[in-house]
Amino acid sequence: MNSRISRRRFFSWCTLFAGALSASRLEAAPEETHLPEKGWPTLGGEFYPEPSQISGVAVARDGNILALTHGDNHSEPQKGFRRELIRRPVVLVIEPKSGKIIRAWGNNIFTLPHQITVDAAGHVWIVDGGAKSVFKFDANGEKMLELTPGEAGFTLPTDVAVLSDGSFIVADGALNKRGVKFDASGQSLGDWGLRGSGPMQLHSPHSLAVDEDDRVYVGDRENHWVQVFTPEGELLATWRKVGGPLTVRYHAGSVYVLSNLSGPRGIVRRFSKQGELLESFHTKPHGATGDFEWPHGLAVSDGGDSIYVGFVLSARRIQRYRRTKITAK
Repeated sequence: MNSRISRRRFFSWCTLFAGALSASRLEAAPEETHLPEKGWPTLGGEFYPEPSQISGVAVARDGNILALTHGDNHSEPQKGFRRELIRRPVVLVIEPKSGKIIRAWGNNIFTLPHQITVDAAGHVWIVDGGAKSVFKFDANGEKMLELTPGEAGFTLPTDVAVLSDGSFIVADGALNKRGVKFDASGQSLGDWGLRGSGPMQLHSPHSLAVDEDDRVYVGDRENHWVQVFTPEGELLATWRKVGGPLTVRYHAGSVYVLSNLSGPRGIVRRFSKQGELLESFHTKPHGATGDFEWPHGLAVSDGGDSIYVGFVLSARRIQRYRRTKITAK
């Protein structure tokens, strides 16, 4: 018997139970609120010579779209990833109207960048799971801060959320199962969270978001919930009907959660801050034939009219979804 497991079979096994469990918990929305925009973006050229896994997406302060790629360090379930610095620039700056890359930055810094976010001051934060590090850059890509595993004790950081006073929280989710709070200069202020599946416990804190009241939303992929905390780790609420959340983002009064139903199909939901489901759509719409494998990154703009999703594994692209009133069949 051939003991080698195909990549797709591996991920289908990993997501079969999660997808079935998620589906049993979901409240179906009456329509698909967003559909893919055809012809957007138009990637290529010197900044993007070949398709790359896009693990994170963010909206810059000037409105441009930032796509975080794995460059030539593609991650594979059986092969892992190359533990070398990515030679190509990993942050693609995309002009939203044309969908064209206008510049790129971040070469020879990262190993396996996982998520990207932009704070209220326009600073760009990138979490590198391969290097177990967290970076802060200015809007032009100049490094302002770096937290290394030796300094912070990270095992596999997954995301970062910046609070209103400039302090920030890092999700450290592989072995430590915790949130770590730092002041604006990068000095540790302590951590919170215990491994488990009960209140105030974390299994796989995969993403973070923060609202204007500094409420911290933690997407726990394996526990299939979003928990809401104070910055000090006090539990405020638990939202259970969210599937396996991969990315959580806050925009214009709403909380957006990207979850996976299966390897080639995900779902984006918009919630109120109280956890009420307001709308949703699938990343692979009904009847679509393209590759939508493993949605991972999420960003929101235009009051929720434009939503961006980055795809990894074989899909290796970014897709913009625009609000529509077309009812799904």
